[in-house]
Amino acid sequence: MEDPLERLGSEGVSGLESSMKELSMEIDPPSKENLATAKDWRRTLDKVIPAVVVLRTTACRAFDTESAGAGSATGFVVDKRRGIILTNRHVVKPGPVVAEAMFLNRDEIPVYPIYRDPVHDFGFFRYDPGAVQFLSYEEIPLAPEAACVGLEIRVVGNDSGEKVYT
Repeated sequence: MEDPLERLGSEGVSGLESSMKELSMEIDPPSKENLATAKDWRRTLDKVIPAVVVLRTTACRAFDTESAGAGSATGFVVDKRRGIILTNRHVVKPGPVVAEAMFLNRDEIPVYPIYRDPVHDFGFFRYDPGAVQFLSYEEIPLAPEAACVGLEIRVVGNDSGEKVYT
């Protein structure tokens, strides 16, 4: 049986250590200067929480491997002008679904599935932006290029469809 270290070639363990050191330099932990403070997080949360919705869905049995039922999930507004909410793929469902979004002010509006990604875990619902009359909210823009290893994040969602928690 071949020694795994022999497969590294003439560089051996020192070559592996060198490669690992280079990789760790690329994935540096955040420095003290760029850490968000509690005040920064509170300001951000105050801005984004109104764009987070509770999604309530009811679906029939779409296929023999899927179950019928009702459930709740979290989504967030990514396009306020066109009325588009991003959520997980399983929430949008592979078959017919009746759904509504409940905003922070308890406005409940119907939403309609427009896309369910076949590979990645996301889907979109559409709603009528004019139906949200008494809530001031902003969209949460998508920025996949900003995602990186070691980035500090916060999760905002609902607890069994009742209210938004951070």
